[in-house]
Amino acid sequence: MKRTPRGPRPATTFGRLRGKAGQAIVLLALTGTLLIGGVGIAVDLAVGYVYSIAAERAAAAAALSGVVFMPDQFTPAQAIPVGSRNDATDRAIDEAKRNGFDPADAANAVSISPSVVPGRSNQLRVTVSRNAPVFFMEIFGFQPYRVSRAAVAAYLPPISLGQPGNQLGSTVSQLGSGNSNFYFMRTEGWATDRAQGDAYTPDPNGGALGASSDVHSISYSNGTEPRDTTVSDRGGYNYRITIGNAGGLVQIYNAAFSPDGQNYCENDNSVAANRTCNANRGNYHLHEDDGGPFNYGTLANYAAMRYSLYRVTNNFIRGGDVLLAQLTVLPIDARNYSQASSQYRNVNTGGTITQVYGGTTPTNMLIYHNWVEPTSYAGAQDGGLVNLRTTPQLANYLIGGSLTEGTYRLRVDTLNYNASIPAGGSQAGAHKAYAVRTVNDDPGRTACGSCTVAAWNDMAFYTPISVSGSGQFPIKLFELGPQYAGLTVAIDIYDPGDIASTSGRVVLNILDPTGATATSPLGVNIYDLGVQRSNLNTGQYAVIASAQNGNQAASFVATDTSKGTTWNGHWVHIELPVPANYNPAPGNDWWSLQYVAGAGTTATDTVTVAVGLKGGPVHLLP
Repeated sequence: MKRTPRGPRPATTFGRLRGKAGQAIVLLALTGTLLIGGVGIAVDLAVGYVYSIAAERAAAAAALSGVVFMPDQFTPAQAIPVGSRNDATDRAIDEAKRNGFDPADAANAVSISPSVVPGRSNQLRVTVSRNAPVFFMEIFGFQPYRVSRAAVAAYLPPISLGQPGNQLGSTVSQLGSGNSNFYFMRTEGWATDRAQGDAYTPDPNGGALGASSDVHSISYSNGTEPRDTTVSDRGGYNYRITIGNAGGLVQIYNAAFSPDGQNYCENDNSVAANRTCNANRGNYHLHEDDGGPFNYGTLANYAAMRYSLYRVTNNFIRGGDVLLAQLTVLPIDARNYSQASSQYRNVNTGGTITQVYGGTTPTNMLIYHNWVEPTSYAGAQDGGLVNLRTTPQLANYLIGGSLTEGTYRLRVDTLNYNASIPAGGSQAGAHKAYAVRTVNDDPGRTACGSCTVAAWNDMAFYTPISVSGSGQFPIKLFELGPQYAGLTVAIDIYDPGDIASTSGRVVLNILDPTGATATSPLGVNIYDLGVQRSNLNTGQYAVIASAQNGNQAASFVATDTSKGTTWNGHWVHIELPVPANYNPAPGNDWWSLQYVAGAGTTATDTVTVAVGLKGGPVHLLP
C-alpha cells in the first residue's frame, strides 16, 4: 500500500514546555553568572577598599612617625647613631610594618616610599603600596591590582621663647636702656623658696608652698633627655641657639655666681671711671644677694654653675644631642670688686684672685660681669674657679674658631657651692643672674646677625625695672610665625605680679604683634593651676576667666591688694587661640607680656614662663 506522506507534526504540550524550560535554564544560567560576577565584583571591590583604607592609615602613621627626623636625618646613613634607625626613612618603614605593610612581603609587592617634600624641610611624604588580590573575578581573567596611598606630615618648630635677636637677657649696664633690655635670666638655688619665682630649680619638696611635681620639659625626670650624672635629673634651663652659615660663637654673661652688694658696672676696663656702667643706678643691678641679709660667710648660700653645650641633631629628640663642652664655674665673693688687687674670693678655698689686665682690658676673671665662651674659656688665671671639659666631637663642629652652621643647645644648671648636684638636705640658696648671646669670631666679638638665641620650653627671668609715666612696660615673650594660624597657644606664667605697685594693683596682658591686648572671638581660658603645672591634667585648678563665660581677652589681675588677689607661687595658665587669618610679616611676629602697675613702681619680679602648643606640634597635612 502506498503511504501518504505526513506533514509536520503539530507541537505537543510537552514539546512546548521542554523548549521554554531550555530557554529558562539558559536565562537562569546567564542570570546566575551575572549575579555571581556582580557579587564577585562587590566582594573584590570591598577587599580593595579595605586595603586602600589600611594603606592610607599606614601612610599617615608612617609619615607622623618619621617627620620628626626631618631634614637632617632622612636616610639610614644619617641616623644618629648610625644603625639606630633614628631616621625618617627607617622610622616610616617600621611604623608601616606595625600597621600591616611589610616591604619583605614580596608576594604582594608591598612598598614603603618616604620622600622629601621639595622646599619644605619640615615635611615628609610617605607612599604605601601593595597588590590587592582578586577572588571571584579571577575566573573572568581579572588580575590583582595596585593599591597606593600617600600622606604628608609636618611639624611646627619649637616656639622661640624670650626676645628677638642674638642675645637673651641683659648685662648690668644694659638694664632699663629700652628695646628688650628689661630683664636678665634667673636661676635659683636648691634651698630658695619656690615662691621667689623659679618654679623648677629649688627643692620641689621644700618651702612654704609645699611639694610640687614640676620638672623641666627637657629633663631625664620628664623622659625627654638621657641621664647625665653630672647634672640634675630634674633638668636645667635650656636655650636653643642657631648659628648662621657664616659661623659664630656662644657666650655667657656673668658665668660665676658672684654676689657683690650693688655693682652697676661691667668688668671691662682697668680704670674704674672708664667702665661701662648703668646710667640709672638705683635698682639696676643683678640682685644676686637678695632674699634678706646675705651671709657671705656661709658656704651653703653660694652656688656653682654648670653650662653644657650640645649640637642638636633633631628638634624633638634630645637623645641625639651631641655634648661638645661643659664649663663649670665655682662661686665667688665679689664685694671687693673695686679694689686694686685681690678683688675676688674663692669661697671654697678662701683664696683670693687678683684681676689681671692686658693694657686696660681684663685678661682673667671674665666670669664676673663679662662674657666667656663655654667652648674655650679655661680660666687659667682664675684661681681654680673654672673647669672646662670638651669632648672629641667638638672638633667636628668647629671651622677655625667658629661653630659651624646649625642648631645648638645650651643647658644651664645650678649646683651646690662645691659643684656637687643638689639633693635632699642641700642648703644652696643663691639667686643667679646671667645672659646668653652669640657673636662672630672676630677680635671685637661683634654681634652675630645671622644667629639667634631663644629659651627652650621654659625660662626664668628677673625684672628690676622702674615703671614711670603710664606705669606700664612690655617685654617680648615668644615668637609665632604664620604657620601657627588657627592653633591654640598655651602660656603658663609662674608667680606673676610680685610687685609693690603704687596703685595696689598689677595687671598682666599678653600683647599680640601689633601691641594690642590679645583677644579671640573663640574665647580665652585663664586658670589658676596652683603650685604645679600637672594640676591642669588632673582638673585640680580654679577658673580665673573662661571662654564659656564670655572672656575674650588674654588679661588678668595678678595683684590687687584691696581684694587680696595674688598668684604668689602659683601657675596662671592661659589658652589663647591664634586667629585663623594670622599672617604676620617676618620679624613682626613677636608677642609680649605687659606689666601694668602704678607710676613710680619698681618691678622687682622673678617669673617663670613656659609656652607651647595646646596639642602636639606634629600633624598631617590635607
